[in-house]
Amino acid sequence: MLPVWKENYKITSYQVDFQEKIKPAHLMQLFQEAAGNHAQHLGAGYSSLAEEKLFWALSRIRVEIENLPKWGDEIRIETWPNSVVGPFFRRDFIFYNQHDEVICKGVSGWLLLSSETMRPQRADRLTFDLPFNGGKFALEAFPDRLNGVAETPVFSKKILYNEIDVNNHVNNTRYQDWVMDCFDNMHFQTHDLKSFSLEFLGEMRWGDEVELMSGEEGTSYHLHAVNLQTGKIAFKADVDWEKN
Repeated sequence: MLPVWKENYKITSYQVDFQEKIKPAHLMQLFQEAAGNHAQHLGAGYSSLAEEKLFWALSRIRVEIENLPKWGDEIRIETWPNSVVGPFFRRDFIFYNQHDEVICKGVSGWLLLSSETMRPQRADRLTFDLPFNGGKFALEAFPDRLNGVAETPVFSKKILYNEIDVNNHVNNTRYQDWVMDCFDNMHFQTHDLKSFSLEFLGEMRWGDEVELMSGEEGTSYHLHAVNLQTGKIAFKADVDWEKN
């Protein structure tokens, strides 16, 4: 069994924005695809867990950025399970460019949930041992809860076809798309994205309506999305920029 998983990608035209940089949501998709492939390799993939009435749910993620890859760039992602932090299974990851330089790195926290009760499960529910790669960190700190203030409405929308995934709810990478939609064209031209963090708090489904809220602290922004059907926060996000 491979304790660290490696995959190579070439950035395509449909993954980039108007500046030819990969969209952060696609960066998350590449990481989660690699994480899923590694889980399958370790015997902890979707189909294996489904037989035990279990599934993985991404709960927290933080990504720090040196340079976003561009259209045509060849990159490599390395990812590995790290440890158990309270109820969370920690998984780290690093993106490298074709010159073997680190361009992005991050930490994620996953919950092992029961498909019957939707409650988090302990590691002993697994019928095998995960390689935790002790001491190998992409970032030192595990993502904490996000508590920034966001009081200014930015936009609202209704959840339709393009937001829905195979589990019939909004895919978590779409939340990152909504975060980026909170910034205008000029902001992207005058700032570079340096990091983002997300904390996922509730499901959203087809037909729900959501409102994005924002709060600003210099070049850092706190955001969250309110499910207008329930009045509850679906996710929170922090985004850090640097003036270019």
